[in-house]
Amino acid sequence: MHYSRQFTASYGNPAVVLLILLPLLQFSCVSPKKGEYPVGKPFVYKIKTKLEANLPNDEKQDLFARLQDQMDDSLRTNIVTALRWKPPFIYKKLVAPAAFDTGSVKRSMAYMNGLLVSRGFYAPQIQDSFYVKKVKAHLKNAVVYQYRTTVEFMVRPGKRLILDSVGFDLSTPALQALSVRTAGASLLKKGLPYSKQKLSAEISRLVDTFRNHGYYRFSKEDLYVEQDTVLAGLIDPTLDPFQQTLLLEKLEKKRDNPTLNIVVKQRPVRDSTHLMRYYISKVTAYTDLPLVEDTTYSFRQDTTKVGQITMITRSDIFKLPFVSSNIYLRPGELYTQENYFRTFNRFNQLSAWQYLNIEFVNSPLADSLLDVILRMYPAKKQNVNYALELARNTNDIVTATNLFGVALSVGLANRNAYKQSVRKATNLRGGVELGKDFIQTVQASISHSIIFPRLIVPFNIYRETSLKNIQTVLNVNASYVDRRQFYTLRSLNGSWGYQWKKGNATYLYKPINIEYTISAETDSLKNILAQNPSLRLAFRTGLVIGQQFGYSSILVKGKTQRRFRFSLEESGALLGLIAALDQGELLRFVRGDIEYVHNMNFRKTQLVLRAYGGMGYAFGRQGNGYAQTLPFFKAYFAGGPNSMRAWQVRQLGLGSSKYYSYSPYIGLDRFGDVQLEGNAEFRFPLGSVFGYKLRSVIFTDAGNVWNWRPIDSSAAAIGSDFKLNRFYKEIAVGAGTGLRLDFNFFAIRLDWAYKIKDPQQVANSTTWFYNLSLGSGQFQLGINYPF
Repeated sequence: MHYSRQFTASYGNPAVVLLILLPLLQFSCVSPKKGEYPVGKPFVYKIKTKLEANLPNDEKQDLFARLQDQMDDSLRTNIVTALRWKPPFIYKKLVAPAAFDTGSVKRSMAYMNGLLVSRGFYAPQIQDSFYVKKVKAHLKNAVVYQYRTTVEFMVRPGKRLILDSVGFDLSTPALQALSVRTAGASLLKKGLPYSKQKLSAEISRLVDTFRNHGYYRFSKEDLYVEQDTVLAGLIDPTLDPFQQTLLLEKLEKKRDNPTLNIVVKQRPVRDSTHLMRYYISKVTAYTDLPLVEDTTYSFRQDTTKVGQITMITRSDIFKLPFVSSNIYLRPGELYTQENYFRTFNRFNQLSAWQYLNIEFVNSPLADSLLDVILRMYPAKKQNVNYALELARNTNDIVTATNLFGVALSVGLANRNAYKQSVRKATNLRGGVELGKDFIQTVQASISHSIIFPRLIVPFNIYRETSLKNIQTVLNVNASYVDRRQFYTLRSLNGSWGYQWKKGNATYLYKPINIEYTISAETDSLKNILAQNPSLRLAFRTGLVIGQQFGYSSILVKGKTQRRFRFSLEESGALLGLIAALDQGELLRFVRGDIEYVHNMNFRKTQLVLRAYGGMGYAFGRQGNGYAQTLPFFKAYFAGGPNSMRAWQVRQLGLGSSKYYSYSPYIGLDRFGDVQLEGNAEFRFPLGSVFGYKLRSVIFTDAGNVWNWRPIDSSAAAIGSDFKLNRFYKEIAVGAGTGLRLDFNFFAIRLDWAYKIKDPQQVANSTTWFYNLSLGSGQFQLGINYPF
């Protein structure tokens, strides 16, 4: 299940937009601004870095980007994109270039060498060169010369040190035993490349391990790493000539595969408290402190004991057992850093508090005891919000809207219902969807949700304490949709579900999801359905009773981000076994979606790849037959600013059929049981406009939508069904470019796309670039990135 905010609008007439965009696509080469460069002196015009390294492509790109960041400030070039009122309207400008200095070159080489050594490269080589180009220019009606200096670096990192052995030698037996016992979680493994970052991370891991076993005051300064290499032995003056000869032979053998031995050791004890295990003595919680103390008013404080925890309150706004149940630092238990973070994160996740401070003080009872003081500052209980939304909500566990366009919403929220940080929210929303007829859909909805900050289940959950952001959500939603000239929808939805996080993954599960949708056709749609009764299987009233499950995860590694999402929904799997329900309005289907997004960030540019697949299957009985397709409010569609951008919203497909190309089906929304899509975007900066970032993009989209069965038996419906032996021939392809104006909290997106391959022309020799012309593109307007 996925949630994102998007504004969508598509327009079929490209003439005006084309006139606006074409001048913006003209660029000129980089040129220094007059009067902003040293006259008569060489200045830094361009930096070129070449990296020769036998590394995997992603590691090589990451290393190259890091090398670029090591340039001395006096050697950096500031190139921006600027606008002017004569062609080319957009040009690249070198702003305030620095005077060339060989000292900055040497410093940059030293910085790069330090980076390579810290990442474990053995004897790296960096060569530099530069050349000066004399260019004639005009300044205040006088001819002057620019001395443009290009600096080039050739970087050969060399071989990388490999860890040959990793060990622990701590003088404290208990710490040594913990180190050996948890060695499996070590970040240092034999055969892996060496880097100082990994050494630092391993020290942090060990410190966290010790603190999770009661060593509250243990710190990084108590450990150090001893690195033993063959090279170290060569500078030992006590070695006799024979031993030195043996070391030289070993060194010669290891030049091609240099290795390193690592031993983590403990520094001499400077403070005995660092080796002491601590226990929790007394826990005191101030549950409702004000952020700003009112010195003119004397507050009455009540002290209550809840279990072993002392509660000090000024008001009756919280149920104290609820507060106590979320404090994981318990009297008599061993101090663990994990319980400290669990308590801190838990209260930060609860909506009733806006701030929490946890303090540890030495107990007067014993040196090995800690007293815990929690100072808690409540948030404002009620709040009203008004928002102009440019949004797209899909399959969200809290909301059940499906709006593409602009909406005005009003929300009322209670952050501390029932005195247990239960969040209640009511939202009113009204909006429109924009299309070729400007306003093509009108929507209104009201929703009410109750979010409990715990999992409400009739059984115990194994290892529930390892879960984060746990919530139980009760949601009721009613909506009205008027798809002008085609149909109106009235729906009522109620659900009971759970949401939680574990690691970098988020889970959503709704064991109860009930939706009742009433579809009313306009005269136009009734005429269409009368001519083709098979379409009525999609445009029908339906009752959904089933379950939904969703999983999503984000993995960040260096400058690469991977996002994975999977969702599954079913209706009528069990209740549909009742014949009366199966033959009635109960919809029986199963559908699943899967999405993968791979985001690669370079120094200034970004490459994003996306793959998506969705399939649904309807198997319920309708009258005397079986349902042929998903209902349209559960079906898939393509086109618009967030999908296949060369097509308008819901105007791609089905397959290669021409069913929707003839009257009266022209303009009718197209829905299917299967959707496949792949996208690629290369994003790059252009500069700034009025202080806001201006970016551009080159993209391509490929995909289509199909049914499992043909729409009907007519010749025009041929190709509308999904078949393994031909679906790849029916993949639509679009490509284009666009502009993004980034306001930090949101971005305005203008995309211009062309149909590169039209699946409706699959039988023609001109399938690719069919009727392609300068004015045949599709303009899309959106908010934020499509994926």
